[in-house]
Amino acid sequence: MTFAMQLRPRGSGAATKKIPGLRSRTVLSDVVNKLGPKRRDKRSTVIEKKKKSTSLDTLNHEKENNENNAERRYSLRLSAKRKGEDLTEKGKRQIKKRKEEVGEIEKKQTKQKGRRTYLRGRKQYKKTDGNSNIEEEVHSYLVHPKFRLKRPSYDGNSLTFGIAAHDKNDEDNELQIVPYVTDLFQHLYYEEDKYRPHMYMAEQKDINAKMRAILIDWLVEVHMKFRLVPETLYLCVNIIDRYCYQVPVKRSQLQLVGVTALLIACKYEEIYPPEVNDCVYITDKAYSKEEVLDMEQKIVHKLRFHITVPTAYPFLQRFLNVIKASTLVKHAATYYTERTLQEYDLNKYRPSVISASAVILAINNPDICKRDKFNTTLVSGMPTLLLEYSGFKVNELQECATMIAKKVGEEPITSKRRLFAVKRKYENRKYMHVSAMRDPTVDFIIAGKSED
Repeated sequence: MTFAMQLRPRGSGAATKKIPGLRSRTVLSDVVNKLGPKRRDKRSTVIEKKKKSTSLDTLNHEKENNENNAERRYSLRLSAKRKGEDLTEKGKRQIKKRKEEVGEIEKKQTKQKGRRTYLRGRKQYKKTDGNSNIEEEVHSYLVHPKFRLKRPSYDGNSLTFGIAAHDKNDEDNELQIVPYVTDLFQHLYYEEDKYRPHMYMAEQKDINAKMRAILIDWLVEVHMKFRLVPETLYLCVNIIDRYCYQVPVKRSQLQLVGVTALLIACKYEEIYPPEVNDCVYITDKAYSKEEVLDMEQKIVHKLRFHITVPTAYPFLQRFLNVIKASTLVKHAATYYTERTLQEYDLNKYRPSVISASAVILAINNPDICKRDKFNTTLVSGMPTLLLEYSGFKVNELQECATMIAKKVGEEPITSKRRLFAVKRKYENRKYMHVSAMRDPTVDFIIAGKSED
């Protein structure tokens, strides 16, 4: 009973003497409660003063450190400048010697790498062809036989090793694909005869060569209006000739065949080909959308979906790159080659022969010779590098060049219209007005002299 009474709250009465701790605690708690706010305020002020003092100390310390760092940096700069000023001529000579030594080491390393690649190519050539005196053979001609357009050992599977001399300047040009360009054009040459256009007008009863020329002249205008790439036009003409070689075409359907062939070529070559409605509109709605789609199916099935074919354009670009032709020669050769598209008589020649002949005509044009100096060896007006690379006979090229010069000099005129779309196209400043120059002649080719 006494213990329970001792634990009663403070308000009920005073505590007993047996447990003094309880009484002392209650008194201290009252004192703390009364004096607590004052002590807390004093403590908070003391703590804040300490914080301010510490923050000021830290700021002063940081300032001192920054000043010391700035002084150190300034002293380092001064020392570096003084060292640079104190360099003697001997020190400079030593630095130059070190740089020269490093350059000589790098040159030796590059020479060693080139020697290794040469030895690898030599071993590979020995394995393939089995000839021992390689260096003597290389110096005996301009183009090695394995890098020519006609490779005797070509079988479609074996590839050439190394890079030709006329392609070494284009190693950094990714668009020229130098490591593969030789094999690509050897493949195109051997596939060319399968998909080249042939003479077919004798079997056609309702159309003739003049109608074909009118169609292609109109397609050139459409090609310019749609702003298509050159490959599209060449492929379009190839598709028309291959289809007409297999199927008799009516006169009323010839324009439909041409527009549909252009649509197929655009789908193959262009990034954004025109729509079918555009083809219908360009024909002045002479044909419906369904007729264009039906003709597309007929052409594709008749050609067995063989659309990847070699035309004259890639051979032309290759020959111009091999002889390192100027911009003016490139425009002139492209004009002559594109002008041959509407000439049916030139279908008897391979597209590669037409391209080589156009390049030769451009080189021997009198107006181009005055403005452009062609620095290479010419044999009968023909560059020896081109003759050796292509392997074409001089008589064949002269015959083809004669026909091209004759066709370019003549303006094809039908009973109703003049066909000058290609000529008007190349009168533009973009092509350096090459069609306004003097017409090409074969006199310079036949009477050409060799120049060193």
